[in-house]
Amino acid sequence: MAQRVLSVVTFSAEETRIVGACLAPTLVPGDVISLTGELGAGKTVFVQGLATAAGVEERVTSPTFTLVHEYKARYPLVHLDIYRLDSFQEVIDLGFEELLDPNSILLIEWGEAIGPLLPRRHLEVELRTIDPEEPDQRKIVFRPRGPDWIRKVQEMRATAETLLDAASDAEVPRPRFVVSDDPFTRDHVDVNRDEDAPGATG
Repeated sequence: MAQRVLSVVTFSAEETRIVGACLAPTLVPGDVISLTGELGAGKTVFVQGLATAAGVEERVTSPTFTLVHEYKARYPLVHLDIYRLDSFQEVIDLGFEELLDPNSILLIEWGEAIGPLLPRRHLEVELRTIDPEEPDQRKIVFRPRGPDWIRKVQEMRATAETLLDAASDAEVPRPRFVVSDDPFTRDHVDVNRDEDAPGATG
């Protein structure tokens, strides 16, 4: 049976940053977030909101060419982009095991490409555009792996609902966040539960 996931539609880059910012207070060292979605879907925009809320003062950009950016924040923040890497071995050679530092938070753009290398407990955040003529409209889907991530996503949702309502046009559909079945996966945990679902990866 498909598992349940949480999704939200944002209508501007600023709203995408708000959602990222609302996740930041829940994060602790050792957390890993995999960001997925096509080019231009808003992965770096989401990270910008998260990083600023986490205390990063410098400008946050995509590490597509440098592969890794490290930021000083409330906790060390490592931003990895593996778009230009062609194999698991290249990721390993980059020092991926060292980047999985229990003392820092790791954000991985194109993380779906290295799914088998990711820790059992992590958060997948998928961003995708909805309408080519409205590039700032995005659907963000949260797939938590493990009960800790369920709690964090629930906390993020509670804060983001309020901030998005304050920032958005009155005509925006509500509620902003929707819980639904995820037809693409069978091993994620339910965002409405506080314990592992049967068959979940944890």
